[in-house]
Amino acid sequence: MKTRLEKLQAQRAEKVAAMSAIHTAAGDAPLSDEQSKQWEALKAEKAKLDAAIAQASEQLELERVAPAVTVANGNGTPRVEVGAPRETKAPWPSFGAFLQGVKNADANHIVDPRLMAAASGMGEQIAPDGGYAIPMEYAQGIEKLMWETGVILSRVSQRPIDGNAMSFNVIAETSRADGSRRGGVLGYWVDEGTAPTASQVKLAKIEMRLRKVGCIGYMTDELTQDAPALQAELTQAFAEELQFKVEDAIVNGLGHTMPLGIMQAPCLVPVAKETNQAAATIVTTNLSKMWARLTPRSQLSAVWLINVDCQPQLDELALAVGTGGLQPRFINYGPTGILQIKGRDVIPVEYCQTVGTPGDIILADFSQYRVIRKNTGIQQDSSIHVRFLQDETTFRALYRVDGQPLPRAAVTPLRGAGTLSPFIDLAVRA
Repeated sequence: MKTRLEKLQAQRAEKVAAMSAIHTAAGDAPLSDEQSKQWEALKAEKAKLDAAIAQASEQLELERVAPAVTVANGNGTPRVEVGAPRETKAPWPSFGAFLQGVKNADANHIVDPRLMAAASGMGEQIAPDGGYAIPMEYAQGIEKLMWETGVILSRVSQRPIDGNAMSFNVIAETSRADGSRRGGVLGYWVDEGTAPTASQVKLAKIEMRLRKVGCIGYMTDELTQDAPALQAELTQAFAEELQFKVEDAIVNGLGHTMPLGIMQAPCLVPVAKETNQAAATIVTTNLSKMWARLTPRSQLSAVWLINVDCQPQLDELALAVGTGGLQPRFINYGPTGILQIKGRDVIPVEYCQTVGTPGDIILADFSQYRVIRKNTGIQQDSSIHVRFLQDETTFRALYRVDGQPLPRAAVTPLRGAGTLSPFIDLAVRA
């Protein structure tokens, strides 16, 4: 038996169909006076039904939580009873089932009460174009996939925040010389009874503001009828695209409207090519010098990022020995088949530039890169109106993040000429 809400929704669908029939009958001509009168009457009836549907949905939610009520005892004295929670439909069994519910609400005006139960955290109707906020548990599932599978996102230092921005302090250290360590701390050898001169840590303030990245996907009616397939398709597609955009920005971002990438960071240390080095090549000395510029504390957590064009050259590197060559001992494949340089994994990514260009090979400790992200996760909405003529439903995902390297500059060591940093790249070889 249909509920009152379902009956109201069916009546509304009939009114909308009747309104469409009037326009269809008129063809290309304007509506006649009689047709206009009929259409306006149907519109008024539909508006009343809209109000009734909203009230019925709200009433269902009020009854769902079953508040305590005061009743009279047999002797006339009041008694408080706590009602049992109203039985409602079980939560959405899958992301795909939720999307099917959205499709039915948009196309057929049959709104599942779970879409309206904003207070329960399941969904929220968005006017005026009939979209619905995806339940938080599914949106977080997409975000989790991003952060767990991303080769860069899984390595950065991340902070979820509730607001729109975050500021924090970092040590402003640019030199390891006496009086400059930790930004200004200096120790002394002192005689008995004397005190060292006071010193203090110097701090730098970092301010970060959330930036927005998003993507849009279209699903045909045929695909929306297959909930498991829809869930897999949409979740994977959105996660992969948002992951790609965020990770690319961590490497190459210009700042301002996106995260500041390590290739644009003031702390990046470029290593010059060797004298007479051929264009678009990598030699063993390049790698040794890059490793030598990495801060010692980062040597246990850094990784090498490369463009896939670099891999054949890394496989063929050799150390000159007389008239022959010797395979470099610091370049090898580990037990799992992963290429390693100096014992650190080499990861081919699309974010690196082609061989010979700055950014084709990067040595990076991503624990020294800070990312902030909105604590509410990914915001997703849907609508049938954008691609109505194509018989498709549009699904949109928005994510708010920002990021930048923690070091303010490369550090000059106590003894040595070259500056050190957690982020190293190889200069142009043209």
